[in-house]
Amino acid sequence: MTLIQQILDRARNSRILVAGDIMIDVYDFCYTAHSRPSPELPDKKVYTAHRSAKMLGGAGNVAANLSSLGVETSLLAICGDDGNALEARRLCESAGIRSTLLTDASRPTTIKTRLYIDDHYLLRRDDELAHKVSGELSDAIIRSFVSALDHVDAVILSDYNKGFFVKEVAQAIIALCRNRSIPVVVDLKPANATIFSGATVVAPNLKEAREICPGFDSHQAESSLKIIHNILGAEKVVVTLSSEGMLIYEEGKPSHVLGRKVTAIDSCGCGDTVRACLTLGLVAGLSLAEAADFANYAASLAVQKLGTATLTPDELRKESVS
Repeated sequence: MTLIQQILDRARNSRILVAGDIMIDVYDFCYTAHSRPSPELPDKKVYTAHRSAKMLGGAGNVAANLSSLGVETSLLAICGDDGNALEARRLCESAGIRSTLLTDASRPTTIKTRLYIDDHYLLRRDDELAHKVSGELSDAIIRSFVSALDHVDAVILSDYNKGFFVKEVAQAIIALCRNRSIPVVVDLKPANATIFSGATVVAPNLKEAREICPGFDSHQAESSLKIIHNILGAEKVVVTLSSEGMLIYEEGKPSHVLGRKVTAIDSCGCGDTVRACLTLGLVAGLSLAEAADFANYAASLAVQKLGTATLTPDELRKESVS
């Protein structure tokens, strides 16, 4: 039995809870061949979206990646009191995700609309309000988290700095998991770098690592990783380097997991695939280095897809033997 098959077999018997900032990713694909001159500005064109797609983004995409690989997946997030919240619930149901989406009437459901012209990513429009949740809603998040925590094998905290995570929420969640020996993997934004201390693994990308730790140098791994480890206060740190792989810091020792060279089509949502598969690897009993290698492999497939993408078990099996 291959390692990939062992991971997939474990996935079918695993339950992972994702908590954090959910959004809806909207993709409009337009093509020059079907455009026409603008009647308003002669040097501009009018495009029609010949294909539009809506999918879960942020914490929702992390959950969708897990569910697509057979994991029993739960999602805890907040949405606005609007029609897009209904769409988010529908997308969760369609993806096989058990969702608890709390309503926050002070904000809309976050929407990111990306425009592609001839399959080239041109621009993105964000519709959101990213203020921190109220004390009342923080308490509701913690209560909902406690209710969802039974029989969970791992927790992923997906922070896009859209308001879900305040220090009280992050620390309460981590404490609850530590009391039950449940691993917590965190994908954070630099603005919230210090609120996830005590997590099992914190996994920023290289750009985020440099914002958290100015002067972070991937070529001087030992000193840079030690500094960022101290700032984050996590047990272990993984810094993703895109095609260059990942840097790992655990038990005071750095290591480098090599990346895979592929032709990248679109990196949107690729980080969500990394954190989902990193966690799945740990749940399957892999070492952190082995889990990072598996996550690298999964990301090398996801980055060859257009838009926010998930993977199927068949895709992982096929490429692992090709």
